[in-house]
Parts: sequence; C-alpha cells; structure tokens
Amino acid sequence: MLFHKKTWLLCLTALLSAYTSQPHAQTADKDGSGKEILDHIRQSLPGSYSNLAQVNKNGGGRLATDLHIRQIFAEGEPVFIFESQQRGSWEARFDIYWLKLNPQTQQPEFHFAHLSGSELSLSRQETLATAWKRVLPGCVITLEGTANLLQGHSQPDTCRFEDPIHGQSRIYRMLALGNNNLQLETIMIAPGDEYAAGSNTLSMLKHQLYTGSVSMSPDTAADTPSTGEWRQSGNFNMHDDGRINRLYDSSSSMGFAIQLARLYRHQGESPSLKISIINLENNGTQAFQWFEPGSEQLQIDLDWIKVKLEPAKPDESDQ
Repeated sequence: MLFHKKTWLLCLTALLSAYTSQPHAQTADKDGSGKEILDHIRQSLPGSYSNLAQVNKNGGGRLATDLHIRQIFAEGEPVFIFESQQRGSWEARFDIYWLKLNPQTQQPEFHFAHLSGSELSLSRQETLATAWKRVLPGCVITLEGTANLLQGHSQPDTCRFEDPIHGQSRIYRMLALGNNNLQLETIMIAPGDEYAAGSNTLSMLKHQLYTGSVSMSPDTAADTPSTGEWRQSGNFNMHDDGRINRLYDSSSSMGFAIQLARLYRHQGESPSLKISIINLENNGTQAFQWFEPGSEQLQIDLDWIKVKLEPAKPDESDQ
C-alpha cells in the first residue's frame, strides 16, 4: 500500500538529515551573488504550476500537467519536492531536487533524484536511501543566467543510471526558471538511443491564488422561488489554473460554476486572464470575459450575474 502523500512528506522531512553524505556541502561565494540567487530560487520556486496555456495554445489535444513544488530543509539546505501529474489522473510523479552552491564555480546547482509510486511503498528508511543513492555525481543541473532567467541541463554522457530492464541508461533533464514560469524537460535515453532536446518541453506557468464572490439573480434558477433578492455565494478561493469552481449559496448549489484560467489570447503576447461562467445543467459556457495579466481586480457585471475576484493576500495563499 502506498504512503499517504502527507505522511510520506513528514517522514521525508524528519529523516533527510540522516542522509547528508551526498553531494558536497553548500558554501557562500565572496561577493554574495551566488547566495542571492539561491535566496531568489527559494522564494520564487515553490508553488502551483501547470502547462494549461501551452496545451490550449497547441489545440488542447493533450491533458494538462499540474505541478506542485514544496520546499523543505535538510541540514539547513533547501530541498524541493516536485509532485507532478496529468490533470484528472490519480498517479503522481515525485522528483526531488537538492539546491547547492558549487564551492569551486560559485554557481547554483540542482542535484536530482526520482521516486516512483511503487517505491513509496517501501519502508521509510529504504525510500530515503533509494532517493539519496540516485543523486549521482554526474546528474547535476548547473544554473546559469540572472535572477530573471536561470536555466541549465544535465549532461547525458555523465548522468547515467542502471535501469532494471534496459541496462545502463542516460538522463537528460532541463530546467529554466523565469518570473512566474518554469520550463521542464526529462528524457530517459536507453542504450544506443539518441535524444532530441526540446521535443517534449513542458512550459509551466505559476498560478496566482484569487479570492472572490458571486451574486446571481434568482430568475436564473427555475427551482428557486423568486424573492426579488439576489443569491449570494460564500467567499471562495481559486487559482487561475482553469479548474472548475462550483458556486453555492447558504443552502444549495447555484447551478453555475466559475472558471479562471491564464491562456494565450493573441499570438506573441503573454497569457491573459479569462473568466468563464459555466452552466452546470449543460456544461456550456454562458458568458466569459478577458482581463489583462496583472489586473488587480477582475469583475463581471451582467444583468443576471456579478462576479468579483482579486488576488489573495499572502497569508491566504496555500503555497
């Protein structure tokens, strides 16, 4: 039986310090720039991401991939847990990235390992030992650039592992961290195979949490007696990740849902925010409106529905 996610994360937090022999210890560079970049990564990387905009731009023929990044510490060093899964799937992939500062080059590095779902069913000690064993010396992503864009990739010729079926295989793993966006690619290369970088890149947007409320005319719901008073939803939180948020008043469903998504509206421009009002009776879009990225307040004011959304305050975030 698999560990429950929260149980496994608590176990990992408690026991990581027992496995700190790999890789080398983190040190600070003389001018402090390397430490500043590490601090920037620690502050900006955790959160919720998806490639919904990329999927929608390419025609929507594939399922979106959701990614949630958590940060914990081992001996004072940041460790990031990447939990990714296709939307609608119950199966999650867990990748672990240890963030280090190379003492020779003073460049930030990610040393990574992977745990499959079946390996999470091992004992706690075996699970952690397996993860640390896979932090191979050659499996390192050296990040280069500025705080606005850090990118790097592993070297397949040095990043090798022993696959139980295919034998010694290679890993190409790319990571590019920008402002509120992340690009990822992982290619497992069997012996004798070639690889084409960029063929399966995930372009992930970091999602903002919004808080909102909805008012709706009683005439929109045939099963609700008309009292002349508009129905009020409770306050709710939702990310701009395209998930459906059903609306409820104090006693029942309001028959509609709100969808907030960051999508490409015009080619060559940054993704915009789109609010869609969905009729749950037929799952059709009843109304929608676009907003500029970075808008502080999102409002729809129609004769039958009024929507108000605004970015949640930091202490309301679930990251």
